[in-house]
Amino acid sequence: MKMKRLIPIVLALGMLTVGCGQTNQEAMNEVEEKSTPVKVEQVSKGQISNTFTYGGKINPRQQITVTSKIVGKVKEVNFDIGDVVKAGDVLFTLDEKDIQNTIRSLEAQIKSAEATVNMSKIGLNSAKGSQKEQQKSQLESSLKMAEIQLQDAKKAYEDMKTLYEIGSASKQQLDQMKTAYETASIGYNSAKDAYDLFINSLSKESIERAESQLTQAAATKEGLEVQLANAYESLKDTAVKSPIDGIVSSRTIDPGEMVSGAVAPFTIIQMDTVSVEVNVSEQLINKIEKGQKVTVHVSSAFDKPFEGTIHAISPAADERTFTYPVKIEIPNKEGLLKPGMFAEVEFSADTVKDAVIVPREAVLTEGDVHYVYIVEGDRAKKLAVKLGLDNGKEAEILEGLNEGVQLVIKGQNYLEDGGKVQITEN
Repeated sequence: MKMKRLIPIVLALGMLTVGCGQTNQEAMNEVEEKSTPVKVEQVSKGQISNTFTYGGKINPRQQITVTSKIVGKVKEVNFDIGDVVKAGDVLFTLDEKDIQNTIRSLEAQIKSAEATVNMSKIGLNSAKGSQKEQQKSQLESSLKMAEIQLQDAKKAYEDMKTLYEIGSASKQQLDQMKTAYETASIGYNSAKDAYDLFINSLSKESIERAESQLTQAAATKEGLEVQLANAYESLKDTAVKSPIDGIVSSRTIDPGEMVSGAVAPFTIIQMDTVSVEVNVSEQLINKIEKGQKVTVHVSSAFDKPFEGTIHAISPAADERTFTYPVKIEIPNKEGLLKPGMFAEVEFSADTVKDAVIVPREAVLTEGDVHYVYIVEGDRAKKLAVKLGLDNGKEAEILEGLNEGVQLVIKGQNYLEDGGKVQITEN
């Protein structure tokens, strides 16, 4: 009785076991046939190069510090940091009052010196025997005029000296009045000597003295004229101009401050073109040349790279770093690149054209063998390849891969030869 009850149970368990076996086999078959998702791209030919990247700082193409040729007090400032200026624009002006006073004083002294020269000429003629009543009258008139000028100059000097002692006049003004007084004194003495020469019928020695006085008077006049010319140049220098087109990068003065040539109140930079200097290794130096285009990455300015041109290459290595300075110029019409920004310059060398090129990550390696996967139909095919130029991002394929096939560029690490694949966009 018990045996009869066990038979159906055993049969049921057997059937269940068979059914489970079939299910597991079907599941295994499904696993074996499951497709591996891959991304592919068509193999093509192109240009490949070794790339070398070096960092450097952006600099303006030209940077000019503007100083004043003369010492003076700032009267007006016309530009500020960031302003665009043209060559010849007046950046700032200095107070010209003292220079104008100097010019007026010198012009008066020159007139006095001219009178002295004329009197010296007359005195010389008199010494040589040209004794006429008209000459006597002219000498008397000149002497009288020189005496009046001397008295006026003396009084002006004494008055200015008093003002200087109480602090109401500058040392420069006092010196100007003193010079005018001394010039008037020379003029008076020359006029008096000329008159005395005429009256006393001088000898040869007197003639020589008259010639010397004329020479001295002419030299005094010439010296004053040089001073006047310099004063006019100084007057022009009170307007300090920009020597170039550019942008004001620094300004250190305000109206009322004193400036001199020791400090640069303005700095002007030219930024339509900027430059970056990098130091390259001896491995690269003989593979680049002046005028060659390079790629410049400045992440702080723009996502896309800029195109630069090699402007200068040093023929000698830096003794400290044993690298070679190379200067690159970059157009900057839009002003995106600012001095001080960090730039990465990418040089291309060992260029190969019309080469079969694949992404470097698509190439796998087993020992000394390099291989890739391509897709034929819905299956992966493993191909051994021979590499040429390899720059880390791309690799040149010398043998084993033809242009136009579908190369697996993503998912290749999970493939085996003949495995089923499914092409995806991601």
